[in-house]
This record gives sequence, C-alpha cells and structure tokens, in this order.
Amino acid sequence: MIDSLRGPTSTGRAAAHLARITGPLRTDSRFRRCFVADQVNAGGTTMATGALAFTVLGIGGGASGIAMVLLATMTAGILAGPLGGVVADRFPRASVISVVQVIIGLITMIEAILIFTGRAAVWNLATLAAANSAAASFSGPARTGLIGSIVAEEQLSEANALSQLARHVVLTIGPAIGGAVVAMAGAGYGVGCNAVSFFVSGALMARIHAPCADRRPSTMRADLIEGWTTIRTRRWIWTCLIGAGVMIPAWHVGYGILGPPYAETCLGGAWAWGLIASSLGCGMALGAAVSLIWRPRRAGWTNCLGTAALALPDPLMAAGAPLPAVMAAVVVAACGLSMSVVAWRTAIQQDVPADQQGRVSAFADIAEIGLTPVGYLLVAPATDAIGIRATLLVCGIIVAGASLAPLLSRDVRTLTLVTAVPPVVEELPDDPAPDLTPPPVSTPAS
Repeated sequence: MIDSLRGPTSTGRAAAHLARITGPLRTDSRFRRCFVADQVNAGGTTMATGALAFTVLGIGGGASGIAMVLLATMTAGILAGPLGGVVADRFPRASVISVVQVIIGLITMIEAILIFTGRAAVWNLATLAAANSAAASFSGPARTGLIGSIVAEEQLSEANALSQLARHVVLTIGPAIGGAVVAMAGAGYGVGCNAVSFFVSGALMARIHAPCADRRPSTMRADLIEGWTTIRTRRWIWTCLIGAGVMIPAWHVGYGILGPPYAETCLGGAWAWGLIASSLGCGMALGAAVSLIWRPRRAGWTNCLGTAALALPDPLMAAGAPLPAVMAAVVVAACGLSMSVVAWRTAIQQDVPADQQGRVSAFADIAEIGLTPVGYLLVAPATDAIGIRATLLVCGIIVAGASLAPLLSRDVRTLTLVTAVPPVVEELPDDPAPDLTPPPVSTPAS
C-alpha cells in the first residue's frame, strides 16, 4: 500500500516507456504501412550493395567511371530538388511517394536488364542513376511531410526514431546478404531484387490515405519563394543549414574519400574498411535507439552536438590510431549523427507549417550537399600539398567548427521539441488493506 502511494513501480514505468516507444506503430495503421514500406525498400537497397560500382569496374570504367556516376547522381538531385518540394506540398504525399517508387523500380529494372544483357556502359548507367536521383528528390520531401501529417505531434520523435532504427538495422545486416548475392549470382540479380523492392514499397504506400495539406492555389514560382521565405524567417533553420553546408563536404572528403585509401595503406586493406563501414551502420542504429529511450527535448543542442561527433574519426586516422579505436570513433560519430537526424526532422515537422514542409526539406537537402562537388575537386590539390593525414586533420577541425558554430545563435540553443508524458501504468495490490494509522496530532506553537 505504501509503495503504491509513493509512485509507479518499475514494472509500471517499463510498461509506460514501452507504450510510448511503440505508440506510433500501435495507434496508426497508416504509419505501420509507411514503416513496413521503408524497411522493404531498405532491404532491396542492401541487395544491390556495391552492384553498380562493381558493374562500372567490370566494364572498364575504373574510378573515373564511378566518379561520373556519382556526379550525375548528385547533380540531378540538386536540380530536381526544388521541384520535388513543390510537388510534395501540392499533391497527396503518399500518392507522390507511391508513384515515385514505381518509377524508380522501372528505372532500376532497366539497369538490371542492361547488366544481364552485357549492354551496360558508363554513360547509360550514369544517365539512369541521374534519373533515379531526380525521382528520389520528389519522395524525400514528401516523406517528411507525410510522417508529420499522420502521426500526432507529441509522437513525432518516436516515429522518426523508430523509422531510423529499423532502417539502419536493415542496412547494417543487409549488405552482407546483398554482397553474397552479387558475388554468387552476379550484379544483375542484386539490382533486380532492388527493383522488386521498389514495386512492393510503392504498393504499400498506395494504401495510405493522408489528406493534402490545406493551401491556397499559387504558381510554382510563388511556391518556391514561399518555401525559401519560410527558411529565411526561421533563424534556427538557416543557421544550422549554413553549418551543415560546410560540415557535410568536409565529412565526405575526410571519411568518404580519404578513409578507404587510408584503410588500405595503414589499417590492413579493404577488410578493415569493411569493418569501419559496418561500425557506421551500428552507430546509426544505436543513435536511433538512444533517441527512443532518452527523448532529447533540446533539438538545437542535440543537432549540433550530434553532428560535431562526426569530427572524431578523421583526427584519429590522422594520428595513426589502431583499427579498434577508429571503429569506436565511427560508432560514436554515427550515433551522434543519427540522434541529430531525428531531432532535425522532428523540429521541421513541428515548427514548419504542414503545407510547406516538402519545400523546406528540399531546400535543406540542397543546402547540405551543394558544396560537396567543390570538396571533391579540392581533394587532389589538398593531399598533394599537405598529405593525406594532414588533410584528414583539417577535415576533422572543419567538421567540429561548422557543427558547433550554429550554437552561437540563441534561436538554435533554445529550440525545443514538443513532447507529452504518457500516463504512467501503476500496479495496485490485489487486496489493499485500509490504513488505520491515526493522523498525527498537531500542537499549537508555543
């Protein structure tokens, strides 16, 4: 009896936390379909792990051919991004995602046919990769707005974290299976499985009924201006985007471009880089799990400190740290990144009007990767001038500085998420006995 009056038991607290964490999955069938569709898509993507790159190498394209495919992919995404944001805000978002998934499935099936028939070439693979990227520019902004429209505001953090956790668990386990399929059956089968996953994901998305956001009719130019104005009038958004626009190219240069050759020459070869890449997936899943349990409310601090953790691997590689230390740093870095992604998406969904979230997300994506091609061009002159290790150190410093700089803004420091504490489930005794203790007698003060 006394324990029940003192507060919730450990079992009650555990039940309350479990109810909170699984709330979006339990309470909304639309989110469940969206969740399953995302994981099917992620599973298909892992089946094609390395397939495109190995195809380019197999037809004699070499590193320059891979670079051409990557450049086409990034350029198409940047150019199509604004239009994708407008479409995501004008039409039912689930329908937009469904159509885009089918289109990407068809494009991916063409890739598989070219590989099967031996007609794949760098130019047609780059063209198809660009088409895929352009189509994906429509589904990304639509997905951000869709989650915000079907999930209660106080459950957005859990919904984003659940999606992030499940996706990265699949992306961590799946590449081993996908790599085995590509190695045993050929790249065409991996790409074909990926195409099928897009069709299944599109069919699931087509069954989600979410209303369009209420908005007045306008021209595309007016829509783009309105989306840009939304960003410009929210200091926390454009401040963080400036930092991300500098941080992300430095991360890509340090970890993405210089990391593999460093692992090849200093850590033992490609197998070492495979372990480091697996550490990245584990860290992303861990960060999503932490976001589910901890529920950070200070979105600005979480976003900036989380991305600042990305600065850890580069200096360690520059100092010649052993493989376990680099792997541990990558786990911490990815954990921070995952937490920052959950906080950022939730803040956008809560603070930006529903009818503008697609355009804001599209502009944000462009701002984050816009300078990355410039970073790619600076790799060769930087490493020639100061060497790989010094370049890694500089990249780490840039990542840390660009990530923390937005905290100078009060709007970023005070940015908080809307959360609601669920009712606590308490356990009561089966047969509570009445409390017969007489009340204390108060004595008058002398």
